[in-house]
Amino acid sequence: MRRYLSIVYSLVFVLIIYLPGQATAGKIIGIIKVKGLRSPADILVYLVKSPLVHENLSKTKFAMDQQNLTFMPHLLPIPVGASVDFPNHDKVNHNIFSLSRTKTFNLGSYKPGESKSVRFDKPGIVELRCDVHAEMAAYIMVLKNPYFAVTDDQGWFEIPNSKYLDQNNIKGIKDLPPGKYVLKIWNEKLKPQNQIVTVPANGDVSIEITAVRGTPGVLYK
Repeated sequence: MRRYLSIVYSLVFVLIIYLPGQATAGKIIGIIKVKGLRSPADILVYLVKSPLVHENLSKTKFAMDQQNLTFMPHLLPIPVGASVDFPNHDKVNHNIFSLSRTKTFNLGSYKPGESKSVRFDKPGIVELRCDVHAEMAAYIMVLKNPYFAVTDDQGWFEIPNSKYLDQNNIKGIKDLPPGKYVLKIWNEKLKPQNQIVTVPANGDVSIEITAVRGTPGVLYK
């Protein structure tokens, strides 16, 4: 009987450690080096699949600002179901629109100090343009899970991105359980790239990626 109980306790211990979503291991911390671009900034790094997330992110709100005839930020990742405000902090009217399959919309012309909002309920890439200023362009990346990041000016990133989650008041997103994950990158001037990353049982994992200029791919197939 004692031997049987010992075996049962051992199995329970193993399941607690290794079942996905039960054990928290760490982050994926990395740097992207680019060939053919001036800067490694504004590169989306994301996991195709991730642990289950029980948080309801559909009410999360983000902002794509307009200042000095520029969208800010240039690349905005959001989870599916989130809404984005488009405040006009410029001195002129803007007319923001998108012809993307992921989300087609036209906000019409609106004045400085005004703001409009759009909800994004489908994963994919949304290219933004201004009907008044042809030079303005930006991207909203609608993602299936919150395990993503955007590189800084030096090309660094971490997943999950604690700073991003805190800024947007997204709670309950834990570090990654141990296991293998498919990591992808996206930038409008870079070739698509996949990489298998193994998160160890304890601690973070560090990786380095070299990205090459070329035609971008889609987020999901």
